[in-house]
Amino acid sequence: MPRLRPAADPPAAPLSRYWNGYVGECASTVTRFHRITAALPTGQVRTWLGEIGKRLDAELEAVRRLATVGDSIEPARFRVRQGPAKRIADRLDAAKAAFTDAVSQAAEIAEQVALDPTHNDVRAHLEVLGRQATQLAVAAPLEEQEPETPRRRWRRPAS
Repeated sequence: MPRLRPAADPPAAPLSRYWNGYVGECASTVTRFHRITAALPTGQVRTWLGEIGKRLDAELEAVRRLATVGDSIEPARFRVRQGPAKRIADRLDAAKAAFTDAVSQAAEIAEQVALDPTHNDVRAHLEVLGRQATQLAVAAPLEEQEPETPRRRWRRPAS
């Protein structure tokens, strides 16, 4: 009698246009970070950037999970309207900006390595980038935003 294998997880449903945009932008930014790292000569700087790149990969997975949750709450093409989906979109906006900052720092480091092969000024940039990468955590809570006050409807006086 043949043994039955457990069924594999079904493939994930594609994300709607809005949420897929976040994942795509963050993924392309992380890819640029890795390309910058690969362009550096083998050494301590490249190793350090490689470690930071691994953290960015983990954060990218968190972005994918958050986007999936956001898409589950409110699949959208252009914008979201529901409170929970808006909070997730705000987190993803912050993550996108942090990924962009990490790429900018990596580019500055690569430029310094190209200009100064002895790497005298690179250490300060690496320390800044290391702090940014540890603060990137998509799962970190955002500052509390004040709830929106409901709009009053103006009624015409009855005549």
